Amino acid sequence: MKNNIRAEFRTDSVDLINFFIRHFRKFIIAGIAAAVISAIVSLLLKPLYESTVILYPSSNITEASTLLGEASSRAALFGDDDATEKLIQVIESEQVRDYLKQKYDLARHYNIKPGERYPNTLLAEKMDKYLRCTKTSFGSVEISVRDRDREIACAMANDMAARADTIFNNLQRGAAFVMLDEITRSYELQDRLVRQYEDSLRIQGGSAAFRIYSTLETETEYLGLMRGKYLEALAMSRQTMPYTLVVDRAVVAEKKAWPRRSIMVLVSTVSVLLLLALVLFVVEGVKLHRADDRQ
Repeated sequence: MKNNIRAEFRTDSVDLINFFIRHFRKFIIAGIAAAVISAIVSLLLKPLYESTVILYPSSNITEASTLLGEASSRAALFGDDDATEKLIQVIESEQVRDYLKQKYDLARHYNIKPGERYPNTLLAEKMDKYLRCTKTSFGSVEISVRDRDREIACAMANDMAARADTIFNNLQRGAAFVMLDEITRSYELQDRLVRQYEDSLRIQGGSAAFRIYSTLETETEYLGLMRGKYLEALAMSRQTMPYTLVVDRAVVAEKKAWPRRSIMVLVSTVSVLLLLALVLFVVEGVKLHRADDRQ
């Protein structure tokens, strides 16, 4: 009759110490092998260099201003959280991405062959992986770019910041051109109306002239207001405003950002040792179970 009491491996400190002593040689060999292999692999991997830009959104993004760009006296130098979110959205927009794709020929730079089934998807995944734009705890925006070429990583980070400013100005000037066109038509109509009243004033006499003069005075005053708006819209359609305030421009990285050889070796070694310990635990448990079944 088999013994119903099974021998089980205890997880107390004495058994754990004995367990590691029995398999000490295996752990040493496995640890050294994992460290050497991971170090060799880290040397074979192509290093990535990282450059970073720190910038704040200008208050021009959210603060109301006159058409001449005269900001309110209460306006702060930096934008608020809403401005930060808008800046991040512009930096991550397709306009910025398309600009980088064309300027740096990123499809070829990332070794995406023309015959790939989904080249645009692969390129988007690469850009998501290597180009980052995040909000910091200080309310600023951090642009970080990683690349195998340290010069390109630096140039791309600075270009992303500069392109965001260009996009904001293009949007502002586009809106100003539409406004200018509408104000120009209104101003020309008002100018013709004033000239008609002036002509009527020269022809008419007596009480009729007095009424025309009163109306002419009002219409001329309104024409002056229209002219002011016209000049403001014209100035706004031509001006360039700062929408980003760069605190730290990207510089060429001296050290690689990835892979971190020491961390890679440490993580790989610890992972192998933990896996080995788990396997040995299972093997000893199976042996004890079989020995118990034979009793």
